[in-house]
Amino acid sequence: MLAVAVRPWLWATAIGAMVALAPRRWWRSKPHLPLPDENVLSGRKTTAYGSSSAAMAPLDIVSYLEWRRANVP
Repeated sequence: MLAVAVRPWLWATAIGAMVALAPRRWWRSKPHLPLPDENVLSGRKTTAYGSSSAAMAPLDIVSYLEWRRANVP
């Protein structure tokens, strides 16, 4: 989060990505936040790092958000 927190130009993009990756009707279950679906994150981490239990590198998250900001309306 700190890697994104110091880049205010990515805040809106990060919120958009979080909502886009959240499961449908996310507000109906706790913690009532638009958190990304665990299955989606697991698949992305397996593809990127070779393991679903790997920690995502902060700079990888920033790179993804920069890409999303430039390519997703």
